[in-house]
Amino acid sequence: MPTTQMGGLVRTFTEDELLERRSEVVKKLEHRFGSLERALEREQDWNYDEEESMLFSEYHAVTFLLFK
Repeated sequence: MPTTQMGGLVRTFTEDELLERRSEVVKKLEHRFGSLERALEREQDWNYDEEESMLFSEYHAVTFLLFK
């Protein structure tokens, strides 16, 4: 199970929690960019705001934990 450390606490995420969070982030990216593919293409041009940056970061973090 993937874990994360926050202020001395270790949080363990279930696969279902990670899948749910990934789905939420993908929906936000799709809403903003029209599709996940277009969002990831936009990410590569490094022309995005702070909120989009946080979404990209979370998308990649959750995807990494799911497929590690």
